[in-house]
Amino acid sequence: MAHPLFVEKRHPFVLGHRGVPLLHQENSLAGLGRAVELGIEGVEFDVYRTRDDHVVLFHDEETHRLTGVRGRISDMSWDEVSRLRIRRRLDVGGGRIIDYGREERIPLLEEVLDEFSGKLLMNIEMKAYAPRWDRRHTGTEVARVIRRCGAANSVVVTSFDFFMLWYLEREFAGLHSGFAYDDGMLGEKAGEWFERIPEIRTDLARMPGNQNGVSFLNFLMEANAIGRLIDSTLVDAEYTLIDSDTVERFHARGMLVGAYTLFPLDTRLARHSYEEPLEIIRRLAEQRVDWIETDDPEQLQEFFAHL
Repeated sequence: MAHPLFVEKRHPFVLGHRGVPLLHQENSLAGLGRAVELGIEGVEFDVYRTRDDHVVLFHDEETHRLTGVRGRISDMSWDEVSRLRIRRRLDVGGGRIIDYGREERIPLLEEVLDEFSGKLLMNIEMKAYAPRWDRRHTGTEVARVIRRCGAANSVVVTSFDFFMLWYLEREFAGLHSGFAYDDGMLGEKAGEWFERIPEIRTDLARMPGNQNGVSFLNFLMEANAIGRLIDSTLVDAEYTLIDSDTVERFHARGMLVGAYTLFPLDTRLARHSYEEPLEIIRRLAEQRVDWIETDDPEQLQEFFAHL
């Protein structure tokens, strides 16, 4: 069976960011099940490796925001994680709290793949806030779970950690995987240094303010040095890093491009954009981006239904 992302498509696939977070807690079985019910094409979710080598769906390194229990998910055993519950009421940013009606448990990647392979396209993000050599075997364990579940044609794997991706491909060569790029990944000090230089005239310079940092990240991404190193077949990029020829460049290499996150619930870390969300979506679709991740997949689905 051909991987669904590598076939001709009428519009970018819609992926619910962490499921359907307006309706169910992020990275929960309930959220993934609702995506199927709504006819959404896919989902993105985050995973960590526990202390005893189980892979679980969870977004934060620290457990307190989501569960009320203090700890680090990667320092816990599966037995400890299995007893945690994702809170009924969650702060989703900007002072907004959603009451989901009930608590949810934290699922194993294996049970998610067993349940939803063939029903959803799944972008498995191996969560990392910076590359760490000691976390490299997250890639090994994720690859083993995907092989064990026979789920290779239902998933892509992304990460901000190239060590994890390297070990993923070592364990299961041929999985569709790629590095993720965030428009804030230069860090505050480097970003300030770039802004001291007169602005370089690039496609991305059309945005308000000095965009040298973003333009530099776009250059790094399009050069694809990390992709060549880890044998990537795709790249996942914050939409602010995608300019007029980014998708064309990657498609010429036989690689896919995903974009995130449209209609975000939590806007605290989002960069200001001069474009309206629907203008961004239209532009990404015209550039033939392969998928778009969104916190409101129903709205994005409705937009493409009327194209």
